[in-house]
Amino acid sequence: MSHPLNQSQLYKLKSRQKLASLLRSSLNIIEQLAKNGSKEYKEFEKQVGKKDRHIECPKGKLYAIASRLNDLLGRIQVPEYVHSGIKGRSYVTNAKAHLTDVPLIKEDIKSFFPLSSYKFVFACFIQAFQCSPDVASILTRLSTINGHIPTGSPSSTIVSYYAYKPMFDEIYDLALSENLTMTLIVDDLTFSGAKASSGFLLKVRNIVKRFGLRVHKRHVYSARDTKIVTGVALTKNGFKLPNKRRKKLHDSLRTFHNAKDDESRKQAARVALGRTGEAAQLEPDCFGPLFDKIKPQLIKAIYPKKHV
Repeated sequence: MSHPLNQSQLYKLKSRQKLASLLRSSLNIIEQLAKNGSKEYKEFEKQVGKKDRHIECPKGKLYAIASRLNDLLGRIQVPEYVHSGIKGRSYVTNAKAHLTDVPLIKEDIKSFFPLSSYKFVFACFIQAFQCSPDVASILTRLSTINGHIPTGSPSSTIVSYYAYKPMFDEIYDLALSENLTMTLIVDDLTFSGAKASSGFLLKVRNIVKRFGLRVHKRHVYSARDTKIVTGVALTKNGFKLPNKRRKKLHDSLRTFHNAKDDESRKQAARVALGRTGEAAQLEPDCFGPLFDKIKPQLIKAIYPKKHV
């Protein structure tokens, strides 16, 4: 059940001891984790598409605390434009918020997590949550690494939203003034409506720049174009799975069926389950029967002991 921010257990929190209890830990542990900084992270490179991405993933106790913080923040009601880090919202709801027959524009914030600033995270816990400075300091150190939001923490998506909420709200107000629909999923901004144009994106860029960030990957679609929004194709015939994702779906099923050992089969099953489920959600008439047919096999491969 979601609630307003001022009803959050984190709101006006003044006690570090109570914070530790909320995070299901002890004060000594959270203070030590906050002090250790990057020592509490596993850092590695992961290929995402054609690029390598540097991942900063918290270990052990810090991972559990970040997960708990994500849960607490995820219970708070957010504006309708936010589609990431919130239960019941996803890249699919993000895309479906837009009409298919109007102009659409989009931009991403460049290197959002690496360029996000410690000071904005601290400010959100001080100003929006009205925590005491010592509580805000611990929360900030638990959810940042080397002065920025980590790329692989469970809490990063929701923390980044609150850290830059003033910026996103300002952009949203601008969109409303132009009668545009706006959605946000992590660092991906999408706008649609009759006045969606390159000129509007320039105004967005100026706002983002004032907050010390940059935008890139600008896309401008006419009303007639097929538009790709967070992995969903907006076409004249409705919402479809893009060709690239169709191929990835078929590739994942092929990998699953060709797996040579149990561990490879389990990993392939996880990927295939996610992709077939997403496809069924987007195009139920087309992919629903496939999902219903293949799901039992995939679940059995992922959790073999439950099917002995």
